[in-house]
Amino acid sequence: MPPQKASKSAPKADASEKAKSTDRDWLTTAELATKIGWREHALRDALRGKDLEGVRRTSFGYHIDTSAVDQIKGALGAPPPKGNASKRA
Repeated sequence: MPPQKASKSAPKADASEKAKSTDRDWLTTAELATKIGWREHALRDALRGKDLEGVRRTSFGYHIDTSAVDQIKGALGAPPPKGNASKRA
């Protein structure tokens, strides 16, 4: 029986390594939603099927250019009212 080989998997990343990079020039939908006062799911629904400048659909979600935040906010308008799922009779 051959000897056991050492594991080839990389060690786990420290919390500091997991922090998001601050030098990127794009936002996620969660970050954009926070900036413009929308809920993330409502924002994703609003972006779906629209061709807004500064919004790029990727295989992982959306990349929103930081410079286009005001333009997107103007195009989408006011956030929709929150649902009433929590108001139970």
